[in-house]
Amino acid sequence: MDINDIIYGKHIITEPVLVKIINSPTFLRLKYINQAGPSQYLFPWKKISRLDHSVGVLLLLRIFKASLEEQIAGLLHDLTHTAFSHVADFMFANKNHEYHELFHEQMVTESEIGGILKKYKISQKVMHPENYSLLEQDMPDLCADRLDYALRDFMVLKQDQTSIKIKLDGLTVFNNEFVFKNAVTAESFANDYLFMDQATWANPREIAAYEIMAQALQHALERGVLNHNDLFTDDQTVMEILRAKGDPYIRKKLNFLTPRFRIEQASSKHYHLKVKTKIRFVDPKVLLVEKLKRLSELSKSFKDKLNKHIKQGRKGWYLFVYPE
Repeated sequence: MDINDIIYGKHIITEPVLVKIINSPTFLRLKYINQAGPSQYLFPWKKISRLDHSVGVLLLLRIFKASLEEQIAGLLHDLTHTAFSHVADFMFANKNHEYHELFHEQMVTESEIGGILKKYKISQKVMHPENYSLLEQDMPDLCADRLDYALRDFMVLKQDQTSIKIKLDGLTVFNNEFVFKNAVTAESFANDYLFMDQATWANPREIAAYEIMAQALQHALERGVLNHNDLFTDDQTVMEILRAKGDPYIRKKLNFLTPRFRIEQASSKHYHLKVKTKIRFVDPKVLLVEKLKRLSELSKSFKDKLNKHIKQGRKGWYLFVYPE
């Protein structure tokens, strides 16, 4: 199988277990789930799918010589994302944005992928990404998941392949975790990561879109327009149901989801929405003469910028929202 990725270039996948998983219907569903959830309707450049990201994580792990087992875990780590990605975390209280993980083992086991894993004698350990230190780490550390979605979004937004190559070249693996070889590259990546969180991932306009879509979906579930299984189809399927069967409340909410959607800052006494979300940041480890130091220990300017970002994110925003 030939793969030509916008971040990692051309790769050939020969392992039968990987080829079969990538071509399986359950995995291919991710092609129709946008990484950005409902904010895809606000930002036309957001065209990355969960499949793009999952294959990217696989490739990044391959580049850094992860085991086949960890590569499989990386390929599967987002398998259970609902339609519109993290919108489910706004519907069902989940502060760490991990609602989809509640169904991970069940979906893998009950789908054709479970049979593929069994055929090739792959350990059930791959159903638990937290078992693999290159694939998953808690914030603020680096991991393949966090690295790929950041580099991928940055590439699509900025189209700066040179910057991405410098960051990839600056990575290494030490004690089975991703670290940077020098503070300059670490700070460049960490600053870009903060920029992406401020500009998109935790931008109040984007979070407002998530809240509005979550309200529409929750209403649709309560009224029987949707059922829970519908959430595990894909973006287009759910949107078609909402548009065909939705009531005035649902249609009103969907009317906000266009590039013309705008917000204005409001006060706690008078507002349409209060929005708050998971704040994303990294404080990478840097390898200096066989010892690791956090970037925030090496750069006061980054430490100050990081603290300011976290403080703002904890407060959230009061907003007025308008469809145009």
